[in-house]
Amino acid sequence: MAQPIDPNSPTPNSDRRPGRSVEEVYRQAVSAFKGHQYAQSLVLFRRLGQLPPSSPYYPKALMGQVRSHQRLGQLVQARRVCRQLLDSDSPAASQWAKQTLSQLPQAKEGVTPPAEGVTPPAEAQPPAKPTRGQASRSDLSGFVPLEGTVSTPQPPRQTPPAAASGPSPSPWPGAARDEDFTPNDIDRDPSAPEAEYRSLFHYQQLNQQSEPEAASEQAPGQRLEPPLESAPSRLLSQSAAGQRSTAQTVAPKTSSIKPRSEPQRPLPKRPLELWAGQGLTAIAVLWAINWAVHAALRTVDSGLRWVRWPLRLSLPGAQQSYTLWIVIGLVLLALASPWILDFALARWHRQQPLTPRQLQAHSPSALRLLHQMCRQQDWQLPELRLISDPAPLCFSYGWLPRNTRIVISQGLLESHSDQALAALYSYELARMVNGMPVLSAMGLLLLLLHSGYRWLAEVGNGLSNLLLRNSLGLLSSTFYGLFWLLRQSALWLSRLCCSWGDRRAVALTQHPDYLAEGLLQLTGAIATHLQRQGTLHPLQISLEILMPISHRQAITPGSLLISAEPQPDSSLMLITLDGQNPYRQWLRVNASHIPLGERLRWLNQQALLRGQPSISSDHQPAIATTTVSLLLLWLQKAPLAGLMLGGGLAMGLWFLGGIFEWLGWQRLSWLYQDPSLLWGGLWLGLGLGLMVRINALFPDAEHQLPPATATLSSGTVAALLQNTSPLPVQGQPVTLRGKLRGSVKIENWGCQELYLDDPSGLVKLINPVPLGSIQGLLQAGHHPLRWIGRIVTVKGWGRYGGGMLWVDIHQIQLDQRSRFQAHGPAWATLLSLTSSLIGIIIIVRGG
Repeated sequence: MAQPIDPNSPTPNSDRRPGRSVEEVYRQAVSAFKGHQYAQSLVLFRRLGQLPPSSPYYPKALMGQVRSHQRLGQLVQARRVCRQLLDSDSPAASQWAKQTLSQLPQAKEGVTPPAEGVTPPAEAQPPAKPTRGQASRSDLSGFVPLEGTVSTPQPPRQTPPAAASGPSPSPWPGAARDEDFTPNDIDRDPSAPEAEYRSLFHYQQLNQQSEPEAASEQAPGQRLEPPLESAPSRLLSQSAAGQRSTAQTVAPKTSSIKPRSEPQRPLPKRPLELWAGQGLTAIAVLWAINWAVHAALRTVDSGLRWVRWPLRLSLPGAQQSYTLWIVIGLVLLALASPWILDFALARWHRQQPLTPRQLQAHSPSALRLLHQMCRQQDWQLPELRLISDPAPLCFSYGWLPRNTRIVISQGLLESHSDQALAALYSYELARMVNGMPVLSAMGLLLLLLHSGYRWLAEVGNGLSNLLLRNSLGLLSSTFYGLFWLLRQSALWLSRLCCSWGDRRAVALTQHPDYLAEGLLQLTGAIATHLQRQGTLHPLQISLEILMPISHRQAITPGSLLISAEPQPDSSLMLITLDGQNPYRQWLRVNASHIPLGERLRWLNQQALLRGQPSISSDHQPAIATTTVSLLLLWLQKAPLAGLMLGGGLAMGLWFLGGIFEWLGWQRLSWLYQDPSLLWGGLWLGLGLGLMVRINALFPDAEHQLPPATATLSSGTVAALLQNTSPLPVQGQPVTLRGKLRGSVKIENWGCQELYLDDPSGLVKLINPVPLGSIQGLLQAGHHPLRWIGRIVTVKGWGRYGGGMLWVDIHQIQLDQRSRFQAHGPAWATLLSLTSSLIGIIIIVRGG
């Protein structure tokens, strides 16, 4: 296990002057304020506000926040920061806060912030002319210090460590420590009150300031850096731009969410909901695997018994019970899962240990965060692992904190900022605190099944014998089917762990804005890797339930975030699209994580409660609210409704049969407890439920789908996302043209990994045929896997649900002679008729 290191140990270049970097950030904040970039100045002042209270820049940072909030029209936040200054150790700063707080107007609708360059009435009186000595001591960066002598900095207040489940500060980028500053770097501290309410920045002196001194090179983790302008961070910058323009032209609006002054209630160390969900999932999986094993043995035995000549065959022991052995085997497999995963990941994906020194070189904040959280929990530092691959990977596994491994890829270390890496590590630490032994054990089973599927496909690709090749292809598809079924059984628990992971990460770090930025950067990195490599990494698929975000939910939003010309409206729409869908609670069945839009919306609300940079609800794009239609919801859940209706009718007939038997009506008493009624009713209800929604799922393709030669502005992935229907059952006929990406050869017979890359973004293509691998076997000459990397035209039906955008394939056309037809409506009709026919046969035959 990696041994903890002292985060306060000297690092290279520790003899440099770290105070200059703080001064540089302060000057950048002042320059941003002067340039009317109040949102950017507010972010920088907030970063300076993370310094110790003994720092001379601490009161300046709070004063700057007050002025920036005033210019943005955020009077509630300005008053809150002023109240923080009232508790300052400096009497001058407290007096300034009292004067400012008394002159701040109440936050009301219709109050317009003062225009730029216009002095408020309280500022109309010019300040007294400073003396020569005072002018020499003034801050050349634009801040006019209060008169007085320089006070000796006091040591920071000692506060007891927070509880494990309660909120606690974290060593994020820019959170300077006491040893990061020396007395030589301390600027003049404001120590005397002004005679009247005065502007924080003296514009005449600011215009005459000297050229800023170049910042010296600092060691990693000791330099305060401005926020990184990565591709995903355009969302926050665009929101900030919208706030600036609105603050200059429109009267400010008070947000419905007010910052909390009281501490939030700590989360339970072992959430009952999460552990109850793990227990239920474990019982369900054990029962399903036990039933599947026994059903497989008896099916094979029944097949062998059909052979009666020249000898009678059977499978010995097929009728025995192996429940106890299956349970013991699965429990032992779960207990050994961390070490089995170590071996599998090291052998198949080049996993190796990641030393703390290596992590410190890429993300000092993440290492400090790990040390701080482990000290609070009295744990050893978790084992850190590295996968030498450019794909963005981040996950953890283990059933106890002492055997938990946090894994990250080389591509993620090199592409993500220090802040984003610390946010992702905080999420994995949160999952470790919550505990997820069942999900970790299921990750091992999913990895084994998916690896078996890929290995069989690779072996089949290297065979020249057509019969053996097709046989291995079908066996590989069987393994993928088992992987899909097991994944479906873990989705509910995965969403539960995702929800509690976000909550715990915010409670541990108190920085939901950093976690939102980390998720956005990871979303963009997944789409970037798919565009460059043409396919996803196998671990992104097999261990999806252990990842911070689902690759399926990241494909389209990530491609839009990294687009060369992102549209501001569509980018902001990605954050609120899921949260404003009235059907969102019904569309998570096939999602492994809470939809990205809902997570960002919740993190945004938490950031507003803490007064952190976020997308203000007043400046989010207005999306037309959709009224709830019970008919559409019934169509969306028609198969489930059919099952319930068929089972309910069967139970009703059972009840009537019981009454008839009690009355002595022998001709109708057979209805009582007849199993054929129950099973037949379920099959018949499922078939009818599938049939009633076929027309809504697949509108007339020949008449409503645009022609392939049309050049419509709406025929892009970005436009499809903007104009998507609130329910997937409302299929949107669409024609898209772009480059086909995905896996090649027989591992993609069922179009499991098929994507279309057009100039605006990526979208996943899905074959609506239930047994799509059969098409790969029968239509080998015109299968899309032969056209990977080429420009094709796709006709189909666009759908959005559970945070995922996809297109059900109707036709993929390479040219006039090469096309692939999915026949989705025909297969759906055949499936519904088959299910209904089975139900009728069961009822007619009786029990």
